[in-house]
Amino acid sequence: MKSLTKIFVALLLTVGITFGGFNSNAHAQSSPLAIPNISVDVNTTFDKIVNGVRFDRKYTVVVANKTGKTLERVGVYNDSSNWPLGDIDANTAVGQQFDGIPRTNSFSFASNYRVQPGKNVQLVAKFPVIGTRKVGLGSFNEDGNKPAERIWDQTGDSSDKAISNDPFQARASIKQKDGSLVWYYEIK
Repeated sequence: MKSLTKIFVALLLTVGITFGGFNSNAHAQSSPLAIPNISVDVNTTFDKIVNGVRFDRKYTVVVANKTGKTLERVGVYNDSSNWPLGDIDANTAVGQQFDGIPRTNSFSFASNYRVQPGKNVQLVAKFPVIGTRKVGLGSFNEDGNKPAERIWDQTGDSSDKAISNDPFQARASIKQKDGSLVWYYEIK
């Protein structure tokens, strides 16, 4: 009976790790697919951020925080798969590479970050099973999951986005690098 229990626990851990069931709300996990924190300022370009990064997965999410303040993740909406990043330190860019859900290579999720008390930004990335890739950006100034879900629901195309929510501005776009589609967000 003990060996059967050990096999069950090992199987449970394997499935959980494989499908990301043990995702943390804390800082992005360090892994070969994580793009390490890269120091940035308001003039750092996308090309400079990704220079030297080897893209070997189908999709990547990169957030460049040029605000001088930590972006605190205060909500998410995970329609399919999980938003891959946690809090983002001031003046850094971080990212995560992934392949999407097995068999469909799809994903769809959003996050809500507090820039400062009373000022938030929502980031959306979608690559649905049916339809086309989409990128979204919002500025509902409240914490929680609902703002991320509202912006996720409103996101309907892949065109570049820009918002201003004084004192910060944000841009979102989908770029391509080494065969990977990159959902790129810049907050400054």
